[in-house]
Amino acid sequence: MLGAAGSGELWLGIGPAALRAELRAELVDRGEIVALGVEGMRGGRFVVADELPLLAQAEREIAAEAAGAISRPGDGPAGVSFLAPLDPLMWDRDALEPLYGFDYRWEVYTPAAKRRWGYYVLPILFGDRMVGRIEPRIDRASKSVRILGLAWEPGFDPIEAPGFVPAFSAALASYLAFGVADALVPPAGMAHRALFREVAFAAPVRRAPAPRAPRGAARKSASS
Repeated sequence: MLGAAGSGELWLGIGPAALRAELRAELVDRGEIVALGVEGMRGGRFVVADELPLLAQAEREIAAEAAGAISRPGDGPAGVSFLAPLDPLMWDRDALEPLYGFDYRWEVYTPAAKRRWGYYVLPILFGDRMVGRIEPRIDRASKSVRILGLAWEPGFDPIEAPGFVPAFSAALASYLAFGVADALVPPAGMAHRALFREVAFAAPVRRAPAPRAPRGAARKSASS
């Protein structure tokens, strides 16, 4: 859905706001894009006319679900995706926050001391919900993917959510293949241990190394 002010990945380099408005009006007049309103969002949006049948299908699916239909088009196990920070969905914060209730900022250029989540954090999409954030780091030397950070949205329990563990495991296995890595190294600490015990049935998990004690502390322990 294109915002009224344009969208970076589509309008970049086209020209100033006045020219973009003129071009947008021409597309509307030719019937190539159609204006629409989205509940919960301020301002108008536009959709490519060829995609109107997809909107109609979505409306039918929602109506069928509300009526208690056992199955509907598009039904199936929900998958998990790790979204790149430069995915167009992540750029459009005016749509992301009201539609998904998800506050995301790419912090790669944020000073380390001011980061809230991490250097290169990927949103976790489960079905049609944003449920968390993950920061995977490919370690070429050890042929592993280290999970530097993992956090869930308020109210989401990864163990209790139906279908999440297998979908999350599959997404991690795909990330291992992408990184040409042999094993996952989960976050340090106890918080995610139960989850990664389940993940280990679908993807190789390597125990995180224990943190090293400071040199002074090690000498003191040896001499006592």
